Amino acid sequence: MEAYLSKIEREEAIKKKIVLGVDGGGTKTAVLAVSLAGDVISWNVGGPSNYHGLGARQAMENIASALSPVVQKTLQTGGEVVAVAYGLSALDRSKDKEVLEDVTDKIARDFDIEAMKRHKVLVNDTFLILRAGTKNGVGVAVVSGTGANTVGKNKAGKEFRVGGLASELGDSGGAVDIAVAALSAARRGKDGRGKKTVLEERIVSALGIDEIEDIVDFMIGEEKAGLGTLASLITPLVFEAAEAQDEVAMDILVQMGKELGLCARLVARALFAPGENFPLVMGGSTLTKPSCPIFRETLVKDLKSEFPYVTPVLLDCPPVTGAILLAIDLLENRKAVESSLLEIWKEENFQVQIKSRVAEVFSRNTEGGQ
Repeated sequence: MEAYLSKIEREEAIKKKIVLGVDGGGTKTAVLAVSLAGDVISWNVGGPSNYHGLGARQAMENIASALSPVVQKTLQTGGEVVAVAYGLSALDRSKDKEVLEDVTDKIARDFDIEAMKRHKVLVNDTFLILRAGTKNGVGVAVVSGTGANTVGKNKAGKEFRVGGLASELGDSGGAVDIAVAALSAARRGKDGRGKKTVLEERIVSALGIDEIEDIVDFMIGEEKAGLGTLASLITPLVFEAAEAQDEVAMDILVQMGKELGLCARLVARALFAPGENFPLVMGGSTLTKPSCPIFRETLVKDLKSEFPYVTPVLLDCPPVTGAILLAIDLLENRKAVESSLLEIWKEENFQVQIKSRVAEVFSRNTEGGQ
């Protein structure tokens, strides 16, 4: 722990000591630098960093590339990196933890910043959503973006998670799962095996194809679209059809909502008593953006059937905010800096201000940085 600082030294240190946050996923990697005074020093958005899809070497290069301009600006302005927190997709098993520990340690060595190895948090990216949406990281978080995942943590520090690997292993509730269900329902509705649905017409029109069977053209050839790309086009149509009271579309979203509700109940059972009040943080574009609320309402209703006092929270800031807060938590727990430098972070209003600042910064341009 540092020696006690004078008032002047403390005011200088709180501005110069910097924490880094990294949110690495399957489509992009967001990086953020914030001073202990709460000032956003720099930020950047780079390419994907899910090592399951890219391999460890490419994932490391993409994370380092996203970090580089942020670290450079931090150092150029006289800042000192004192901690870093990574929330990375594909950190699902102990084997993944070993791989990504090695990846992040190599990044620290390449930047020659000891604190990036010595004071480092490494978690699955869903834990960023949990931390960003709560006062202290305690609660349950459900994310539904391209895929889905559910995690939780209680006051004793115990963590638990359900899902997050692959649809083929029984994990569903993300945009890809909704899109696949919609394609199946559209074709079955056309040939009579299922209920007729407006999804067929809407998908054909949106994709510019002649008939629903032509979806095959997106799945073959050298320029075939991935499921993630198809999901980004088709899943919004499901929400639009549900908002128009299409029964098939509504049923798809209800069933997916119940699946996420089941995951949330299982996590909550492992961590909380039925009479406890805890936050349910919902993140990911599939949960937070659609105007039709049936998906998330079904999730909340299912969880409340067993945990009636849960408080739903819709994440309203970038998940990388959670990485910054986890880095601050680490500094406090390890007493890595003088405690007076972190006092302001204990104030709930200050954390709200940080979340607002980060949301404003990233809303300016999600494809670049400064």
